[in-house]
Amino acid sequence: MDGHFLARLKLNGIFCQVVDCGSMGKAAQSLGMTTSAVSQHISRLETELGMTLLNRTTRKLNLSEAGERYYAKGKTALEAAKAAENAVHEIKHSLAGTLRIALPVGLSTQPIAQALSSLIIDNPDLKIRMFATDGTIDPIAERIDIVINVGTPKDSQLYFYPLGQSGKHIYASPLYLARRGYPTHPNDLLQHTWLGLGFKGVLSGVCLTCEEHTRANIKPTLQMEFNDLNSLISHVTQGLGLAVLPELEIKAQRARGELVKVLPNWHIAPHPIYALTTSHHAPFKVKKVLTELKTYFAKQHQQDHNGFIHAPVD
Repeated sequence: MDGHFLARLKLNGIFCQVVDCGSMGKAAQSLGMTTSAVSQHISRLETELGMTLLNRTTRKLNLSEAGERYYAKGKTALEAAKAAENAVHEIKHSLAGTLRIALPVGLSTQPIAQALSSLIIDNPDLKIRMFATDGTIDPIAERIDIVINVGTPKDSQLYFYPLGQSGKHIYASPLYLARRGYPTHPNDLLQHTWLGLGFKGVLSGVCLTCEEHTRANIKPTLQMEFNDLNSLISHVTQGLGLAVLPELEIKAQRARGELVKVLPNWHIAPHPIYALTTSHHAPFKVKKVLTELKTYFAKQHQQDHNGFIHAPVD
């Protein structure tokens, strides 16, 4: 395939339009061109092919034998090109096909199930592939459409979408507190058993403030470390120690009374939740999922102001 062939594809489109319209004048009007320009394009096509395609008379146009064959094949080519565009258009404007989402382990359970439940139920042709990991992932190599993450995003070539902020606090089970006692001041925390994630992240530091703007920084030593949030939550629920936990991911345990706040009058600053995509021109299904996520997080803020704080989206 060379440049001359590609140029003839355009001429083929003009030729087929002339045949479909029955005259160069009508074809010119439909294409937004002058009649003389259309005539010149047809003449150029005939010259390059070395064959007469149209027998011109004062009243109408008649296809030559070569013109009939060229029109039949050329029209098929145009329809194939249109079908290719329609296929892309369907991806751009429909909720079908496969969508890949990478997200932290904690968000991959109840939060994401609640956020996308209606979308999944109402669109059976939409296939969701979840990649739950608390480690790093290459969205381009893994063909990930949406990366959901927490904390401060690193500089990258990906496109950023703020979704909100998730509250976090120190939690323990009633079993643990009954056995070890309730801390009444941040200074008491170092006398307790601590559990946490083994990698540095938004749940690593303990910086507490109270209403009087008093600040306390705690650096506890972890007796148990975990490489995923769900394991950490499970062990805290079993009464093995204290941990800083994200409130969005433990709503069910809080509602059942399995986890309670430690030092409820003290506060830890929330951490942001955001999404990344590899393209600014994302398909409709990607944009729809982002919208569902933003709506879900906003609703969580309305239901539980202390558990989730929504950030406006640009």
